Amino acid sequence: MALTLKPGKSVRVTISKTITRDSARKTLERLFMQDKAIRNPLDARSRNFKELPKRRGGCIWTKLPNKLHPNLIKGASAQMTTTPQIIRDLGSVETFIDVK
Repeated sequence: MALTLKPGKSVRVTISKTITRDSARKTLERLFMQDKAIRNPLDARSRNFKELPKRRGGCIWTKLPNKLHPNLIKGASAQMTTTPQIIRDLGSVETFIDVK
């Protein structure tokens, strides 16, 4: 079953079965982070974060806010706007998701 999506449309992606491939998990994490409801805690953390660059071994180092890893369990869903790249990514993980 090939996905027939058009760029610029809003879709809801729901995980329909347990993710068994690491590459699929990473792809879905990246896609789910585009949903504002899932991304809000990271945005709030970034807003309060002050970058303090310092020199270590001749290089400038800056600490960044910790990355979030969304819960990708069966039934989790995210809303996103499709682009050509997102459509290709959804096609690569279509065995694990339902798109509406």
